[in-house]
Amino acid sequence: MDKKTKRRVKGIAIFIVFMALAATIIQFQKDGAKRPSFNFKPSFNEYRDLKFINKAQISFTADNITKAQDGIGQIMANRGKQRIRKQNEGSFGAYIFTIPQGELQNVIGELRTYGSIGSQVEQIDTSLVNLDFESESARLKSYETELSDLSNLRFPTDAQNRRKEALHGLIHTSRLNLDKLSEGENVLLYITLSPKQKDSNMLTMIKTLTMNFLQWLLLFSVGMVLVFYGTKLLMYFLSAIGVKGISAGGLGGNYNYGGYGGYSSYAKYSSRYGYGGRSRKVKRIYKDKGAPSTEEPEEDNK
Repeated sequence: MDKKTKRRVKGIAIFIVFMALAATIIQFQKDGAKRPSFNFKPSFNEYRDLKFINKAQISFTADNITKAQDGIGQIMANRGKQRIRKQNEGSFGAYIFTIPQGELQNVIGELRTYGSIGSQVEQIDTSLVNLDFESESARLKSYETELSDLSNLRFPTDAQNRRKEALHGLIHTSRLNLDKLSEGENVLLYITLSPKQKDSNMLTMIKTLTMNFLQWLLLFSVGMVLVFYGTKLLMYFLSAIGVKGISAGGLGGNYNYGGYGGYSSYAKYSSRYGYGGRSRKVKRIYKDKGAPSTEEPEEDNK
């Protein structure tokens, strides 16, 4: 193989390698974009805004999503006391409900039969730790009585009107506290369900990228070979049907002007008969003289 052919093959090989790298990167980005996702923010905001003394948040993943969704539905039906949210969307789910505090560990054990628990967070509302139901009930009753007395005044002062507005807020807060205290023996449970992701460590990612690169490299190599021989076959076909000026030798060889080598035939003819070359010397012999005489050479103007 000569140097020119080696350079040409090396250039094509480098081009194929770069094409395979580009295709591998594009495929990796597309695979990352295709991963399903779910917005848990609305359900989390609802869970955050609900006022309960005891809260628990569980992040749950499973291989069999349908089985996991049915299992969580059964837990809500059998163990749940107050069902607030049950959301199943594709391979994801968000669930908010209350259970007795003593049932929390049993629910966690049952969830493990359907999948894996990623994280578990338990919270206690410290603002209600020093409150009890009886004292808060008495406080609410006093607020309501005071508000009733102020409402019976025919001409209240500005200070009394401001006190009435403050009492409305205090009554609302006390009622919320009583609602939370009445649920003191329960836990507000928030469960998020997601499909279990494949192992995504560095070694697995490198292995996947390498396999994709080799596949693209093989595909582009085979494609280049097919394009090369397909083009060569096309040029042979065009030459066979009489298309002039095309030569299949080496894909881009010398053009055959005139179709039949007309220029080279003319060159041979003019070289043989003197056309187009230097002038020939003519030697003439006269019979009436004893000895042959030689004249000066003349140029043949023919």
